[in-house]
Amino acid sequence: MKKFTLLFALLVTINVFSQTFVYENTYIKAHDIQAYDDYIKSVFSNTHQQRLDAGIIVGWDVWKVVDNPSESFTHIFTTIYDVDMQEKIDAFQPKWPESLTKRDWNMRGDDLRKVREIVGVVKYVGLAQVRKSDADQVPKFMAFNVIKLKGDKWKSYESAEINGTKSIPKADKRVGWDFARRIDDYGTDISHTHITVDWYASHSDFLKSFMGTNISDASKQYQNMLKLRDLKYRVLLKKHISLR
Repeated sequence: MKKFTLLFALLVTINVFSQTFVYENTYIKAHDIQAYDDYIKSVFSNTHQQRLDAGIIVGWDVWKVVDNPSESFTHIFTTIYDVDMQEKIDAFQPKWPESLTKRDWNMRGDDLRKVREIVGVVKYVGLAQVRKSDADQVPKFMAFNVIKLKGDKWKSYESAEINGTKSIPKADKRVGWDFARRIDDYGTDISHTHITVDWYASHSDFLKSFMGTNISDASKQYQNMLKLRDLKYRVLLKKHISLR
């Protein structure tokens, strides 16, 4: 994405799908990816495990952009929690482990700002979720689709998306699909209102879904969908860390 004017979030699968869950994403541009990956492993994973153990959140995942070094972000943190936990989320103070290295402590201050910048944070609520029976709880790859509603036909569009993906055919390379609505504040000049996620078990399965000669014109159902929304952007991401 050449210009990340507004922020978007990922929707990830959890044990129980609930529309009271908030999916909050923090978007990161790492200037030193290896140093930041080390910090995620030694510090961030520890503090989010504390929140899991305390029952404040139900999941925390880290995703990394694949095949697009020019993307405006390199990592996305997804925090999943019940909306009633928002105040506890805001008030949470982690306990830092005594085993932190001097490098880790430095990165908590000025040095961390040199290694990465926070692009932003956004929240979503899940509307629908479909999985193949043998799919992982959190699949390894996601094709993240940024969508903008045309006009104000919210119910028509959301019903069309949900009714259009009741199940995933056996021959489909995808192992799952998710649909979500943005719930943070925004005005009229926005990049998107919804997202969908196509889940894949491997990078090659994602690529294979666009290969071959067995293609056809868009169905009437899909053509009608285009009247309701625009697919603005797609990015492929790989699971880096998943805590449940």
